[in-house]
Amino acid sequence: MQIAIVVSDPLDWTAQALLASFSKKGIDAFFLNFSELAASIGSGQSFSCAGVDLLNLDAIVVRDLGRRGPGDVAFRFEALQALQERGIAIINPPQAIARAANKFATSRALHDAGVATPRTFVTNSLKQALNALQDFKKAVSKPLFGYKGRDIILLEDGIEADVALLKDTVEKQGLVYLQEFIAIDSPRDIRAFVVDGKVLGAIYRVAPPGQWISNLARGGQAAACPLNKELVKLSVKAAKAVGAVYCGVDLLETEQGLCVIEVNGTPSGKGIFEVLGVDVTEAIAEHVHQNCYLRGR
Repeated sequence: MQIAIVVSDPLDWTAQALLASFSKKGIDAFFLNFSELAASIGSGQSFSCAGVDLLNLDAIVVRDLGRRGPGDVAFRFEALQALQERGIAIINPPQAIARAANKFATSRALHDAGVATPRTFVTNSLKQALNALQDFKKAVSKPLFGYKGRDIILLEDGIEADVALLKDTVEKQGLVYLQEFIAIDSPRDIRAFVVDGKVLGAIYRVAPPGQWISNLARGGQAAACPLNKELVKLSVKAAKAVGAVYCGVDLLETEQGLCVIEVNGTPSGKGIFEVLGVDVTEAIAEHVHQNCYLRGR
């Protein structure tokens, strides 16, 4: 059995942990960087990467696709879709990765599944964006395809500089994604890690002093978060809504209870391992072993 782990940085903690977890299962796994992805259409269709015939693989586990632009991302998703249609197991499924990567798609999926999530407004219109900000009073502007907390902006209605930032976002990006800002006592969120419909653990991500963004990649600190029925139920429901085998579910603690702000379809397992000692890649490897290896014997 051959497994490819798609990753742009071979030294990435989660990629290395996946490699080790597959090795423990006796499964041959190796890294592929999709910057060398190629497809050929003629008498048939072929897909290769760094000299590897992707049609000979049993499964592909996506840690991160990498990206250079919208066209590049679209090509990589389409290639994964084609490989899945030809019987190769893709984890996470390309539909789930795409749904989680696109914040508007995530918001729709969560709402349709009855998962509590902040009020959201997406528009190409500057006028509509200004009206939404006026309605929200405070809103968080996020890139539609963002990661690691980058380019997230807190906007407040009536603040001239914030209105200028909103105008700039619409002009440069062609649209704006706004989530209603929810004030909480402690500047933190919760990251729950779900694999195969089970919550393996959760951590608090606490924002640095004087800041409100709590992503670990932006300097946030991780701390253990106890599990409860509400957290487990909401996290599992959110994972199912986007169709993910494994994911990180980000939640806020509000006066009305927990709400999901994002679902990460290619999350890092480093934070939860460092805080809880839980290696989520072992559960991912077990999923592949049970659903790809044993069934193929």
